[in-house]
Amino acid sequence: MVAGYTPFKGPESLKQKVEKEEVQRRILNEEPKWEHRCFDTVTKDIIQQFLKKKMDERLGFKNNMEDPRKHEWFKNINFPRLEAGLIAPPWVPKPNVVYAKDTGDIAEFSDVKGVTFDNNDEKFFKEFGTGAVPIQWQKEMIESGLFDELNDPNRKETAGGGDSDGQKSGTCAIA
Repeated sequence: MVAGYTPFKGPESLKQKVEKEEVQRRILNEEPKWEHRCFDTVTKDIIQQFLKKKMDERLGFKNNMEDPRKHEWFKNINFPRLEAGLIAPPWVPKPNVVYAKDTGDIAEFSDVKGVTFDNNDEKFFKEFGTGAVPIQWQKEMIESGLFDELNDPNRKETAGGGDSDGQKSGTCAIA
């Protein structure tokens, strides 16, 4: 999110497509590259801690699952006041914009396959399109059920990510 590309694709992926197998190889065997000017020391540290190869060393898992919000990167956010609604969040996503360039990295995680769209669906997608992201990615949001889940007016959440019945959401959001 800081640089505008995924850590193991790098800026060259903006010019040419990096195959999924190559990205997987990089994830398993390489460290991310810090070629963007926005990577200050604290930003590099939090990203490196989230991307540790061994899960028990990752931020949010290590030190008995210590809260990642304690990291210096979040020092300017008063989480108790934010969660109480007393201050505005530092960034609020626009509800009609999908902040991604394509579905290539998430398509393999969708368990919804073989969905056929009719004319009403296509009309909806054209209206849903914001011009900010490709229609293909927006279709993935619909296909995977993420759009419905995020926009369900009866959706209940608890601090632990589950609803009042203890069920976990299928959504993973990084703010």
